[in-house]
Amino acid sequence: MLTQLTSTRQQPPLSESENTTSFFVNHGSIPWATVTWIFIALGVFLRVFHFFDNRSLWIDEIYLASSLVKMDFMQLASPPLEYEQKAPIGFLWMVRLAVMVFGKGEMALRLFPLICGIASLFAFRSVARFFLKPVGVAVALGMLALAPPLVYHAVEVKQYGSAVLATTLALLLYTRYHGKFTMPHLLSWGIWGAILVWFSYAVIFILAGMAFGVCLTYLLKKNWKALFYSVIPFSMWLVSFAINFFMLTYKHAESEWLVHWFRIRESFMPFPPSSAEDFKWFFAQVFLILDYPLGLLWNFSTLHTGSKLLETLLRVPVIPVAFLATGLLVLFRNNKTTFMVLLFPVCLALLASGLELYPFYERLVVFLAPALILIIALGTQKIAALFPAHAGWQYIIPFLILLAPLHASARQVHNTELFGGRKHWHLRDALLYVHERAKEQDVVYISWNALPEYRYYKEVYGFKFKVIEGKDVRLTSKNASEYLRNLEPDFKAMASYNRAWLVLNKIMGANIGEIEAPNDVFGQEIKDGKRIVKKLSTMGKQVDAYKSTDMDVFLFDFPNN
Repeated sequence: MLTQLTSTRQQPPLSESENTTSFFVNHGSIPWATVTWIFIALGVFLRVFHFFDNRSLWIDEIYLASSLVKMDFMQLASPPLEYEQKAPIGFLWMVRLAVMVFGKGEMALRLFPLICGIASLFAFRSVARFFLKPVGVAVALGMLALAPPLVYHAVEVKQYGSAVLATTLALLLYTRYHGKFTMPHLLSWGIWGAILVWFSYAVIFILAGMAFGVCLTYLLKKNWKALFYSVIPFSMWLVSFAINFFMLTYKHAESEWLVHWFRIRESFMPFPPSSAEDFKWFFAQVFLILDYPLGLLWNFSTLHTGSKLLETLLRVPVIPVAFLATGLLVLFRNNKTTFMVLLFPVCLALLASGLELYPFYERLVVFLAPALILIIALGTQKIAALFPAHAGWQYIIPFLILLAPLHASARQVHNTELFGGRKHWHLRDALLYVHERAKEQDVVYISWNALPEYRYYKEVYGFKFKVIEGKDVRLTSKNASEYLRNLEPDFKAMASYNRAWLVLNKIMGANIGEIEAPNDVFGQEIKDGKRIVKKLSTMGKQVDAYKSTDMDVFLFDFPNN
């Protein structure tokens, strides 16, 4: 598909004066095409590096992987998945195929996301060349290649990386087929777009926004023939989406707990906005989306340049906001169709958010990254062109927007513990610590909130150690003391062995599907494990420990046995 789509390049959609003269030819000697390929190579390197670094799965990956390693193709197409997980059937089947060929380990599960992440870079080059001059293409590929969230999702066992590829391919289809009204072109556009909705839930926003933008253009121009022909591929997308929705997606309708989870994180647009606080939400989203998924904001705690003025400018998102605003203005003035095609998907996602149908939140807006990157890159090239040819800023500006993601990605290569941020967990490391040290006579107590990761990794590594699965006594415990009393049978079972391991998850305070209770006894007083360790220390002697940000392991000797 990529070969077919990238083989033909149309004239860029902006005005003739904006696109026929190369920035490279007129304004300097930087070989922007070479810079573009350097960024693509860096993007491939980052994704492959973190793929082979092979960090532990984090809990969301565990939840989805639990189904992928056990269910066959038909079971994956017949919800529910374990732990109330949701993912497009195309993504599930491709990952399942990798599991069947390469096994149940993390790298097999992450292979398809990796392929999608690398393919996105090459496909996006063709998209960017359609919309931008060489300097803009280089900036756009730099953002896509270096943004830490986009690198992360390219090596995560979730569907968000494939959603980026789906968006990129949808835009590539637009550059290939828009304005061509022969039946082969119309049917090809319709078929390829119809396939995409089976690999990404969110791509429907891209396709629908594209369809609205194109149709509105023809409607305003009263070009009825073009409007009629355009309905052919757009209706094919709609039919495919409807089939997918009624066969599969509606069975994944959002549960009350999940809506609540996103609501308390302010992931739904205030609709209609009725207060100053509501309007602040929109400004906050600009800041948040520049940070995630675009990775254009600096990490405050690591920013030390020696210049307070420079640090202030970099910490406040003046530069990315200015480039974004400039890009929107240039698009609106020069090509309103492109403006609508790139911006309408954002508007539709916001509208769905306001109706509480789709959260506007972090990983769920990753699919918007290619469109937003194009807008920011366009603004960058426009601002750079304002400076005289001999001015150094003309070359500094295109790279200024890339400093933050380049710095962050370099730090994450140097220290892989930083990769993924709060999603960098150590579930496998904790369990392997026990696996490598446990004796045949030992017993391992797995706390109730660490059972999903234990069950997955047992499937992968074939753990043989004896296990006591911890009871969840939260609902029958009014306070911390009662919680510990209710666990007395578990403690006594551990103490009946000479040596017992304790495996604690310090992050998870609720089971999947539960509505969070921030003030519950477990979350406030038990989850960190200190009370449990203190209790067991009165019964035996702690002789070993493994500690991380999310998982703790303790070994106790009970000498009276």
